[in-house]
Amino acid sequence: MAICSISAGLPRCIRAGLVLLVIVLMLGCAANRPTQDELPATWFPAHADTRSDTLLVLLPGARDRGDGFEREGVVDLVREHRPDWDVVVVDAHMGYYRERSFVDRLENDIILPARAQGYRKLWLSGPSLGGFGSLLYLCAGDSAHITGVIALAPHLGGRPILADIEQAGGPLRWESGAAGRDFERALWTCLREGVDTEIWLGWGRFDRMDRGNRLLAELLPDERVLVIDGGHRWPTWRELWIDLFERIPH
Repeated sequence: MAICSISAGLPRCIRAGLVLLVIVLMLGCAANRPTQDELPATWFPAHADTRSDTLLVLLPGARDRGDGFEREGVVDLVREHRPDWDVVVVDAHMGYYRERSFVDRLENDIILPARAQGYRKLWLSGPSLGGFGSLLYLCAGDSAHITGVIALAPHLGGRPILADIEQAGGPLRWESGAAGRDFERALWTCLREGVDTEIWLGWGRFDRMDRGNRLLAELLPDERVLVIDGGHRWPTWRELWIDLFERIPH
């Protein structure tokens, strides 16, 4: 049984604050994109004639489209380092977070159909917003069916909530109070209490998400945390994926 509560109040609390995430992450972004009735997804099977037992679900960053994973060589990277994994690239852009449908759409359009197809192991991964979305699903979705998360430089809240956690002496000593937004407090409460799903975390030491990522790292085993030179950029994320794929047991 998962330690992290997914009661009716927690997902509502998280989702209610997602609209505020737009203010943090959409500054300087392109115009808003409309959502669709079903999440757009492109599937990349490891083998043309057979289905793998493992599926990697890739979620894009705030400024990226789903096709960025193919353009930036991430799909090829997975084929090289996890040749037995199928991949689905999901164009879960900011619009789904803004209308607070991301968790439900990911579950109904991707996770449940994948399980119906027979996938036994499901991994979520993405950089920035995609890393945040992966962690959000663990706390607000049905995490029992998720084998692991590979979060790269996830957004984990603004300055007030991070400062509050630091002043408390770290996430293990922190208690939710007035600092930060509702969804930030709910997410950190969930992560502090723990989830059964494996979380693997990586970021560049010059990344603007460094502050929150270092706090999350305090909750994870050392072998599941990787910090390398680099910033909030594709070259850093590609290197992190390669190194983490080498660390994650087959």
